[in-house]
Amino acid sequence: MAENPTPASAPTQCVGPSFRPVADKPSATVSAVVSSDNVYVLPQTPQLIALLSMIRNKDTERADFIFYSNRIIRLLVEEGLNHLPVIEKNITTPVGRTYNGLMFQGKICGVSIMRAGEAMEQGLRDCCRSVRIGKILIQRDEDTALPKLFYDKLPEDIANRWVLLLDPMFATGIIILLHPPVPRCVH
Repeated sequence: MAENPTPASAPTQCVGPSFRPVADKPSATVSAVVSSDNVYVLPQTPQLIALLSMIRNKDTERADFIFYSNRIIRLLVEEGLNHLPVIEKNITTPVGRTYNGLMFQGKICGVSIMRAGEAMEQGLRDCCRSVRIGKILIQRDEDTALPKLFYDKLPEDIANRWVLLLDPMFATGIIILLHPPVPRCVH
């Protein structure tokens, strides 16, 4: 009679969000500590850290850099959309059932900080078909070193919209939030 072989044990998996204590997990950000109540850091998932590793790698080809950057941009846009207000809405499915869903409350637009913010426009369009996108150009005044609005083309009804500010480096974007060149509306 043949002996039953002992099954081999599965290899230990040491990756993923739940296998390590938070202090031992890699972080894609400089700091997970946020000093403002209106700044949100993307969840430090293995997927995000892998994408950031690819775009930070000096050996990454240009086409791959663009591809992975666009994936990160879409994650950023989707996370931004998660912070917009929603209302409950019941819909009827194709099979006649009622589904208790949600829909966005209000309208949105994107405002692209020229030129770097333009790299984020397609990610916003991928998530929000027919979204209106405005543009602003801010440069430092050579005499005063203060930010100066050089150009703006914004939706006429921007005061009635939630604005997603498109600035991948958050350099000029932070200037706009701290010293707005146009009046800010709070919804």
